[in-house]
Amino acid sequence: MTTGLSQSEFNIDRMCWLAGVSRASYYRHWLDSAPRRAETGLRDLIQRMALGNAHYGYRRIAALLRREEWQVNHKCILRIMREDNLLCLRARPFVPVTTNSRHGWHVVPNLARGIILNGVNQLWVADITFLHLAEEFAFLAGVLDAFSRKVGPGRDDGYPSPPGQIRTCGTTAYGSYRML
Repeated sequence: MTTGLSQSEFNIDRMCWLAGVSRASYYRHWLDSAPRRAETGLRDLIQRMALGNAHYGYRRIAALLRREEWQVNHKCILRIMREDNLLCLRARPFVPVTTNSRHGWHVVPNLARGIILNGVNQLWVADITFLHLAEEFAFLAGVLDAFSRKVGPGRDDGYPSPPGQIRTCGTTAYGSYRML
């Protein structure tokens, strides 16, 4: 059933009465939907920028928006990018392969697996690595007590080596090497 009224003659009170909706619920719904309609242009622009630059985060997108004279809070950009699953893809760092575990040599079993430590001097762990110095390289070796996590003895007399002590061990075809 239509009435002979033009659209300009309908006000919000009349439309709410005709629809059987209270004015409060109309304004509540309008306040929820009006901001979403207002940010659709911004959302579209953010989506185009983020898809064109996959490694750009919300800070870089905000800088691009400022360049195009949009005044938008960074938290709003972050929220929109999070809602649309547009957060940047992180570039995987380069990690060089250091160990080839697929070899034909005998592998020594881990004898320390399953040991429950309840005191010092039950299990000692060690590691060695080399350091590139300006003109040569040096080996750095460390021995730790697994229970107390303290550095183990560095000399034969039972006392730990003073920090920073460097001992020359020998020479190779590539030059001399030292134990730190």
